[in-house]
Amino acid sequence: MRCQKFAVVLAISLVIAFNLPGLAQVAEQPVAIFHAFNQNYNDVRKFVCQLADRGYSHIQIAPAQKSNSSQEWWARYQPVDYGIIEGKGSQEDLRQLIAQAHKCKIKVIADVVFNHMANLGGGDDLEDLSKFPGLTQDDFHSAPGHPGKKPCDINYSDGNRNSELNCWLGGLPDLRYTANVKKIQKAHLKKLLKLGIDGFRFDAAKHMPTNIVKEYVDYINRESQGKTWNYLEVITDSDTRADDYKWIAAVTDFILYNSMKVAFTSSGDLRSLRVPIAVDDSRSVTFGRNHDTIREINSSAINPYDDPSDSYLATAYVLARESGTPLILNWDNADAPYIKTGVKFRQIMRQCLKAGGNVKENVLAAVDRSTVLLMERGNEGFFVVNKAAGKFDIPMLDLTLTNIEGCYRELRNNFTVAVERRHNGQKFVTRWGTQNRGGMEVQGRDALYFIREPWQQCQTNS
Repeated sequence: MRCQKFAVVLAISLVIAFNLPGLAQVAEQPVAIFHAFNQNYNDVRKFVCQLADRGYSHIQIAPAQKSNSSQEWWARYQPVDYGIIEGKGSQEDLRQLIAQAHKCKIKVIADVVFNHMANLGGGDDLEDLSKFPGLTQDDFHSAPGHPGKKPCDINYSDGNRNSELNCWLGGLPDLRYTANVKKIQKAHLKKLLKLGIDGFRFDAAKHMPTNIVKEYVDYINRESQGKTWNYLEVITDSDTRADDYKWIAAVTDFILYNSMKVAFTSSGDLRSLRVPIAVDDSRSVTFGRNHDTIREINSSAINPYDDPSDSYLATAYVLARESGTPLILNWDNADAPYIKTGVKFRQIMRQCLKAGGNVKENVLAAVDRSTVLLMERGNEGFFVVNKAAGKFDIPMLDLTLTNIEGCYRELRNNFTVAVERRHNGQKFVTRWGTQNRGGMEVQGRDALYFIREPWQQCQTNS
């Protein structure tokens, strides 16, 4: 692959010319993050090197601390003791997973839950606070004079963020950030860093004060010498904006998620994504869906898709973009073949960018359909998705007003496409798979990724 070779040469040249310390000293934005949702550390260790081969740069693991003993996935997000690693594997299991990942040049993101502790009593209003080692009743928000009693309910649309920060999330005892709490939580961060963790996701960050989140991120950066890549779960609502937190670290892009949800459902229009409504931050963590948006596992799912395959196509779009940091749910990586291809495409586009290539993202008006989206990545590649049930087939496609020109290969199906300029200066697709046809043909409910190849690849008769 042309870009990969050039990127390696460029990186070596920069290190020699400027005596740069190399990428190990810089927290580079992930190419794509594989979310090993609710998976045991030993199981992840067995396949982590396959993820590297597919183009992933990072994996995100389940929260490491001792948690609610229930086997349900949500129990991992209910901490009991930050001093113990238990649940999806032991401390040694985690150490071995990280070591194996690093051998394959995969980095590991830990999920930390610092807003609250576990609901062990079963009810929503009262919790025995003595069940959390190292913590005292003074470390929790409680009703005045009633330690362990829920003080208030959260109101997400009352015009301020007081209840988001000081009330309980359901029946989960809300932490106050006393010196004791911060000491315990920083010790957990330090333990994970010593094990080799390369970054952190902060669960429920919008329920934590910004100064506390900033303090923790600054602590991580000091301890790691700036080598970690971190992001914050910020589910935007009437009272909380992405802007409230994105100055600290990257945030989850639920704004783009909602835009895609409208566009990729059957009645939606993909042309709305020509200028997508999204968090204004190229680092933001993007996803077609995540564990909080899936109705099958979450009775309070956030704006879920009725048809999961719509979310697969949205994931394909997320992977095609230049902007954002894609987070791919483990199930979806297995269920939709074009998602694996999208990860590899994104890796190649990153290599082209490092080699000085033009990979600028632009959704093109050359295809003006509500069910088909065509995106160029400069002149280095392009992407097309067809959300309709039926095949999209046009005999001619004018790409004059685009950067696409030359020979391109589709990564999954391995066929070539030629875009040539005629004597009048106009550019058309002159080959789509074979020399016998031009235009464009995309099967229903499918996504295709194309990378630029030498022109000779398009001169065969097949």
